[in-house]
Amino acid sequence: MSQRPSRLSRRQFASFGAATAFGLAMPPLAAQSRVPPLRSEFLMDLVFKTGGGRVVVGPRRISGITEGTFQGPRLKGKVLTPAGEWGSTRPDGAYVIDVRMQLQTDDEASIFLAYRGILYTPPKGQGERYWATMPVFETAVEKYDWLNRIVCVGVNFPDPGNVAYHIYQILA
Repeated sequence: MSQRPSRLSRRQFASFGAATAFGLAMPPLAAQSRVPPLRSEFLMDLVFKTGGGRVVVGPRRISGITEGTFQGPRLKGKVLTPAGEWGSTRPDGAYVIDVRMQLQTDDEASIFLAYRGILYTPPKGQGERYWATMPVFETAVEKYDWLNRIVCVGVNFPDPGNVAYHIYQILA
């Protein structure tokens, strides 16, 4: 009695098809399933309030950020104003987040933070809300220069009356 071959995932099938089309050697299926997990490290929590003159221009919504704080193992401080969000709603209902702000650390270093992201709430009963961002930092302060060379992901967490993110550094 012959043994039935295991089923291919769509990704494996697509890789197999591309490799065959271009004459490339395919790694064994067992090797393909050993993709290492993404590693991250907690960087900080960012919490702020919006308000201060919301303006709607077509699908774009412009909101001021009125106050905020950030805190993590390696840095903490406050959000300086003016700061704001220039978000827009796409035809599929997803909200494209676009935020820019200046952070001031407790030792008075200045850090520019900009991030884009997606906020999507599917129709009731069709999944969970998705709210994630990609923060990018810029600073000329030597102590915090490492922020200029990292990739981060921000994930929303509930904090009534505020916008709040856990921000993680993605490790290489």
